[in-house]
Amino acid sequence: MTFRQDIEDFLTYCLLVKQYSFNTIRNYRNTLERMANFFESIKIFKTKDIDLIAINRYRQYLSQQTSIRKNNLALKSQSYQIVVFRSFLKYMLKQGHLVLNPDNLELPRARMRRIEFLSEQEIKKLVHTIITDKTIPTLQRKRNQAIILTIFGSGLRLSEVLSLKKSDISNQDNRLIIQGKGGKVRTAFLSPHSREAIREYLLERKADNNPYLFISHSKNNSSQSPSPKPLTPRMIQLMLQKYAQMSGIFKKITPHTLRHSFATKILFEGGDLRSVQTLLGHSSISTTQIYTHVTDWQIQDLHSKVFGKSSRTKKAKYSSKKL
Repeated sequence: MTFRQDIEDFLTYCLLVKQYSFNTIRNYRNTLERMANFFESIKIFKTKDIDLIAINRYRQYLSQQTSIRKNNLALKSQSYQIVVFRSFLKYMLKQGHLVLNPDNLELPRARMRRIEFLSEQEIKKLVHTIITDKTIPTLQRKRNQAIILTIFGSGLRLSEVLSLKKSDISNQDNRLIIQGKGGKVRTAFLSPHSREAIREYLLERKADNNPYLFISHSKNNSSQSPSPKPLTPRMIQLMLQKYAQMSGIFKKITPHTLRHSFATKILFEGGDLRSVQTLLGHSSISTTQIYTHVTDWQIQDLHSKVFGKSSRTKKAKYSSKKL
């Protein structure tokens, strides 16, 4: 069988056995088909013929590619391609095929990246700008406010927010049962502010037949329609960029920035990384560690208490000692 045929078998396995989401299957397909195109360009058509030399050629090829924004392809994006291929190889080994050992594929050491987040004051400014925007109907303003407060107050991924149904928020204890990446289920919580914003939005929206919590309210799209136009991640991205600019917030703001803001607020209020990992639905604590440097002020405060002038003069016995 060819590499492309093996890809189809693997994707069927991911769909039926692993129960991966539509987005995950789509990303896996795009990644593996990109690899297939490259390997065919160097006359490799079967999975068994893909060796470390071929993989290194592909990695070199990736390092020379650019993103949609014409930047070099991020190291994280390059690593993702190898992670997907390793999962594919593990599947092939389970099926008894003689293929490259996935353990031989090492990932590059990830660089700790600076994360962008909004302060609570900036969130308030953003929400105020949205709710006072008279250029759009009240229904859209209340929906946009509810979306932002839900991401910030619950730490959900944008895909998880757009998948919420009205029935998901019908309970009274503010719990949300979220099916995240890879079909993993976790418990999230609505904040009082997001709960109230959702209530106001649904009151303005009134009763309709659409089960989803957040939907499009364009002029040509009725919520009573059996197949209304759904909200897309791009719509939310453009909405955020618009209101950030109107608010005078000159940071690179994406829906994920609000998720970062949720995580940093938890840490600022005394939460630990394990709690943040659970709330965000990260499989590994290493993913959550990108937030470690956010609380450096706490370490600085501890350092000041230990080595500050006032502490050095508290006990005379320390004054005669050299560090």
